[in-house]
Order: sequence, then structure tokens, then C-alpha cells
Amino acid sequence: MKYQTKRFIAYLNILNVKIDSSKFEDRIKAQKLAYIIQSLIGKPLYEDFNFYIKGPYSPELAKEYFNFKDEFIEGKTNFKLIGEDKDKIEKASLLLNNLSLTELEIIGSLIYLLNKGFDENQAEAKLKELKQYLKWDDIWRGMNIVKKLFLTERLRKELMSSLENEISDWDRISDESLKKFE
Repeated sequence: MKYQTKRFIAYLNILNVKIDSSKFEDRIKAQKLAYIIQSLIGKPLYEDFNFYIKGPYSPELAKEYFNFKDEFIEGKTNFKLIGEDKDKIEKASLLLNNLSLTELEIIGSLIYLLNKGFDENQAEAKLKELKQYLKWDDIWRGMNIVKKLFLTERLRKELMSSLENEISDWDRISDESLKKFE
């Protein structure tokens, strides 16, 4: 079993997810969760992801869950997660647990498109174009989950600081404009 597969099973254990490769739904779940997790931790689990019918798909991961069926079903791994990566997945578990396959497909696909350089609006439009059967409301809900997954405390602080600076600039401009009328 590859090192990254041991890590992936450890992440699945945090999410309390077991994968039975004989079930199509579980294979979809494995593919989407692997892509979402590697995007969250910023480290590749499987580098060969491409966009397929149901979103991000890795042939390498498919080989792994078929070759190590028992380990995926039982969550067997000797890999111990510690530190920031473990913390990120534990926090994300609140959002990722209990998502439907369609929701995982949408979220994984949106992250894939964002990672390919699309902005938020472009990613939503491209996903709708590629998967016309999806409803706009579901795509927008998916993007909201993506935002929640990646909106870290550091990013929140940066956004708030940026907003405060912008407000300060607007106040200054407004004050200067008002002085012209005095």
C-alpha cells in the first residue's frame, strides 16, 4: 500500500468514513473526498486527478481501493495523523459529514475548477455547462461550502483588515469631498 493511501485512510477515519470498493457510491465518495482533502491540506495525496463524469477522478486511487479493499472497508492504517493537517480535517468534518454524493460531486468539481484558475463565477458557470442536470441552487450551496472549508481564521483576519482599510479610504475620500462644500 502506498504511503499516500495510508494517509488517506487515516483522514477517512477522522471523517468516520469507510469505503467499500464494490459499491459505486463508495468509490465516488472516495474520489471526491480524496480531492477535497488534498486541496484542504495543500499536499497531494494522488497527483493524477483529472475531470471525469462525476468530477475529480484519480486512476491511481481507484487501483488502491480495489487492491486494498479490506483496509478501506475496515479503516486499517498504521499512519498516525498529527498537527495542522489533522486539525484541518477535524474542522472540515463538520461540513463534510453527511453530504450526499451529489453535494460531494459539486464541491469536488468546484474546487477542481478553482484550482484550474477559474474564479468563483466562472467555476459555477463552467460546472453548470458541464453538468446541465445540476440545479443552480445546488451549485451555489456547494460554493458556499467550499468557501466555508477554505475560509481560515488567518484569511478572515486578512479580509477584515482589507475591508477596514477600504472603509478608511472611503471615509477619507468622503471627508475630502465634504470639505469642498464647506
